[in-house]
Formats: sequence, C-alpha cells, structure tokens
Amino acid sequence: MKKQVLLYNIKDKKRALNIRKVLMPLKVPVKMISSKDFAHPIGYLAGQKEYQPSSQSPSDCQFDEEMMVMAGFTSYDIDQVIRGFHKKRIKGIPLKAILTPHNQDWNSYQLYQNLKEEHKKMTQ
Repeated sequence: MKKQVLLYNIKDKKRALNIRKVLMPLKVPVKMISSKDFAHPIGYLAGQKEYQPSSQSPSDCQFDEEMMVMAGFTSYDIDQVIRGFHKKRIKGIPLKAILTPHNQDWNSYQLYQNLKEEHKKMTQ
C-alpha cells in the first residue's frame, strides 16, 4: 500500500500548510478529501485499484470535524508524524486512523462515526 495521508475538513490554510511541512520530509503525499467524496470507500480515496466510487449521495455522509487517515504507515512513521506535530506546535487531530483491511471498505462518514465513538470512550 502506497504511503499517504488523507485529510478531512482542514479549513485553515496555514494549518494545512504546516501539516504538509511535517509530512514533506517523510516523503508522505497529502490528499485533501472534499466533502463531495465522503461517500466513497476509504480504499478508493486512498487509490486502491480494487475499489470503485460509491453511488451513495454525499449529502448522507457529512461531518465537520477534522479527521486524518494514514495509509501504508508503520509505527515508526506514526511516531515521526506525532513528533513533527509537536515540534511545529501543530494542534493535534483527535480523529485519526490507520487504513486497515477492516476500515478500507467504509466510507468516510462510517469511519468518522467509529472514531467519534472510540474517542468518546477514551476521554470519559
């Protein structure tokens, strides 16, 4: 799987640029996911050839919170991203995931709901 980061709802251009600056030395491409693409499978958005776009309406899959999906990452890569965020004093993205065989079939909204639930359990 090709290493990349999918970013959702990063509306502040300076913040998006700073995130790209953290990922650039790691040679990690960044793909900004538009709300019109939230209904497609995560695997499709990550460029996996076996996935097709969804015919589901994107209006059924909307959310406003920031989210980050890391594809093809090792634990070392994740540590480097976290260190880079701290070093550049970039506020973290609470909703983040690694692309897995389990979640690559989900659309962005399904992943978002799952991450919200996990985050809620961890912060109670």
